[in-house]
Amino acid sequence: MNIFTIGLILIVVGWLVQLIRTAAQKSRALSSPFLLLYAIGCIFLFVGNYRANDVITGVLNTICAVIAIILLITVIARKE
Repeated sequence: MNIFTIGLILIVVGWLVQLIRTAAQKSRALSSPFLLLYAIGCIFLFVGNYRANDVITGVLNTICAVIAIILLITVIARKE
C-alpha cells in the first residue's frame, strides 16, 4: 500500500465519521475526529507529492492540512 492510498483512506474514514455524526446525531458541527483524520490524510498526500516531485499538488495538500488544523484548534477551543 503506497502513501497516497493511506492518505486517501484516512480522508475517507474521516468523512465517514462526519457522515455518521451528522446522520445519527443530526449535528451540523464539524467533528474533531473528522478534522484530525482529514489533516493527517492531507499530510500523507503531501509526503507522497513531495516524493513524486509534484510541487503544486503538494502545496495544495499542505494548504488543506493547515486549514483543517486551524479548524480543529477552533473546534477544541470552543468546547472549553
